[in-house]
Amino acid sequence: MPIRPQPLHPRSDELEDQAYAWAAARGLVPDGGADRLAASRVVTLATSYYRTAGYAEMAVLARWYVWLLTLDDWFDTAARLPRGVPRPFHEALVRELWPVTAGDAPPEWRNRFARHLRECVAGYRWQAGVRLGAVPVPGVAEYVGWRRRSFGAYPVFDLVEYVERQTFPAALVGCGAARTAVAAASDVMAWTNDVHSLPRDIAAGETGNLAVLVRARDGGSWPEALAEVERMTTARVVDLLRARDALSRAGRQGRLLGTRVTGAVRGAWDWHRDSARYRAPEPVP
Repeated sequence: MPIRPQPLHPRSDELEDQAYAWAAARGLVPDGGADRLAASRVVTLATSYYRTAGYAEMAVLARWYVWLLTLDDWFDTAARLPRGVPRPFHEALVRELWPVTAGDAPPEWRNRFARHLRECVAGYRWQAGVRLGAVPVPGVAEYVGWRRRSFGAYPVFDLVEYVERQTFPAALVGCGAARTAVAAASDVMAWTNDVHSLPRDIAAGETGNLAVLVRARDGGSWPEALAEVERMTTARVVDLLRARDALSRAGRQGRLLGTRVTGAVRGAWDWHRDSARYRAPEPVP
């Protein structure tokens, strides 16, 4: 991974504790799930690429990470295709997360963030549909498009502006370099997640995994499928770094956006290797 790791936010432990306690108090985790959530250390995904941000903003960002992860988990375990999100998630969103995050934000940012959030949740639902057989098993290209949105990177990268207390101009967030950086970062993180989730997905008979779909398309072995996913991921890292370099020439805010996006990718890379969430009991067959 050609992106340097960064130290965690100096108050990372506090940020983790308050976010996990908030999720448990709001009913976002099932009975017995609070310890598993804390063991996952998902909040370090956020604290891995913000070193100097204020505690108040980071506390909200940490809760967004927990909300996204626990909602994804809820869709992953739904017995039938859900029509919407459960009440605890909806209430946490509309009563707490949305007001504090979007209350003072410009309308353009609120609209963009809301659209990305809707697309992410639609991606969760689509993946549940694939798992339950309500949606046809996709090809690789279709899966890549849906997975890019369902990983949650788009709303998370919108939150750079909230955490940094800045407003990026439309010319920056809409430029080719920014769009490429966010898409490539999402792909790298989502495909890394698929690789680390593969043992669990194979055991459960899941088809919504890039390595599973690549193997089905190419007819090869698991090592060959994983090698192809690694090749694809490496190519997207190259795309990301080129986009970061282009953003660095777009001024201070462009450099900030490029730094946060690439830092998030490195943080996710390390998190997937270290988190108890992905410690497979046995190797991939």
